[in-house]
Amino acid sequence: MNSILAPTLHQGRSLFLRRTIPSDAPLLYQRAYQNLEFMRLFRLNDRPADVEEVRSRLENLQQQPPDSIGYLELMIVHQQHGAIGMVALSDYAALHRRAEFLIGLFDEDHRHASYGLEASLMTLDLAFNAYALNRVYAYTYAYNQPAQKGLTSLGFLLEGVLVEHVFDRSTERFVNLHCYGMTGQQFRQAQRLAPLSKRLLKRDITQPTPVPQPQTTPPPQFIKSGTFRWS
Repeated sequence: MNSILAPTLHQGRSLFLRRTIPSDAPLLYQRAYQNLEFMRLFRLNDRPADVEEVRSRLENLQQQPPDSIGYLELMIVHQQHGAIGMVALSDYAALHRRAEFLIGLFDEDHRHASYGLEASLMTLDLAFNAYALNRVYAYTYAYNQPAQKGLTSLGFLLEGVLVEHVFDRSTERFVNLHCYGMTGQQFRQAQRLAPLSKRLLKRDITQPTPVPQPQTTPPPQFIKSGTFRWS
């Protein structure tokens, strides 16, 4: 039902991306925010009190265009398994045409499949081709080595380490953040992305072509200025 209410923004081989909506609140509260192992990888110390707080957040997100709040949150939905994770473009800056990339899969079993790769490719396709961003960056916690490996395999470069930048309340320790980045030029020249995207998305996303829209949902109005807007 949720996928009908929220238009699909991108379709891959086995996944599609859609905006999170208020009716997702129970699912996100249980599978994301109460899943401490997931949150230690996705976003430390984010602990809403209950389902209603999550619903209120989602209602606020739905009432404001992503470009005005600098945040676009999408659900990763598998054609058979349903919702399996989240991706986001955060801290969006229109002048600088940049945004932070976040991704997380709820269940550990799904992290060993190609779902994270497929969802990442779709998000990069949106970021660089649909929204015309010049730069996408990502932070990983020092202990999240699989994420660091995944970003490097996509063509992100390690740009630095923020020492003891975040305090982890669950362990009462400070954590280093590793900063990775990719520019539009690096994205176009990332040779590994071409065959991967052809296999998982049926097209070479490094080529500046419009993002194809699924036929079953109304297409969003992409504004080629680096802003996030939908009809």
